[in-house]
Amino acid sequence: MMGSNSGGGGPSGGMGPGMGGPVGGGGDGRHDDEAALTEFLSSLMDYTPTIPDELVEHYLGRSGFHCPDLRLTRLVAVATQKFLSDIASDSLQHCKARVAAPIKDNKSKQPKDRRLVLTMDDLSKALREHGVNLKHPEYFADSPSAGMAPSTREE
Repeated sequence: MMGSNSGGGGPSGGMGPGMGGPVGGGGDGRHDDEAALTEFLSSLMDYTPTIPDELVEHYLGRSGFHCPDLRLTRLVAVATQKFLSDIASDSLQHCKARVAAPIKDNKSKQPKDRRLVLTMDDLSKALREHGVNLKHPEYFADSPSAGMAPSTREE
């Protein structure tokens, strides 16, 4: 099973609980680390990430990185999936905090339907926490029909 030996250690590569030998054990700890790494890399061959291998290879190639090892491609896919999951989770928390904030003008105007709507501000705050600065430009239309399908325009 993927990640079963991580022990919550995260991507730092540290040994999880119950792994390794004594503190001053010399080379035993290194052998255990290598065995755990080899097991993890072999488990990536059996795992199918949400992000397709072809998409990851495309963007890795565009950035100038070419590697024939499928395990490395899947490792990048898993890391990307984790990053996107964290962003989505943090955005949801910002959205919930925004909705839960009381409206000071009029208490009767608070909506009874508690559907959550993710806004660019929620996404921007979550991305900023992860070191990505997102600036979204204001939308300006040249005419009222801008952005509409040609068949629905009245000219």
